[in-house]
Amino acid sequence: MAARPRRTERAIRLRHAPCNADGVSGRKIELEHFLNQYGVDICLLSEKFINHGQALRLANYVCHRTDRPKAGGGTAILVSRGIAHHSVPIPGLTHLEATAIQVTNPANR
Repeated sequence: MAARPRRTERAIRLRHAPCNADGVSGRKIELEHFLNQYGVDICLLSEKFINHGQALRLANYVCHRTDRPKAGGGTAILVSRGIAHHSVPIPGLTHLEATAIQVTNPANR
């Protein structure tokens, strides 16, 4: 039996959480508490109900969001500030709401 190759890089485990925000603007403190309590690295938000002019800022997180053309709804991804990532555009969606990111694997650098 062949020996398994040694791993030179430790596997990186990210904690992610899907969340139906059902309106995040009045619950930011609650959301921050949840993210900190469970050590969530990436949070996927649906039904965020934040309008174009409103900011969604949480301590230690970067927010990528897609707003509905009309008020309400929308999606967002909150990514912990230490994680290398970038936003991925999703062109041409008409009946679907989506936000996408790509996380950079440090082993591939």
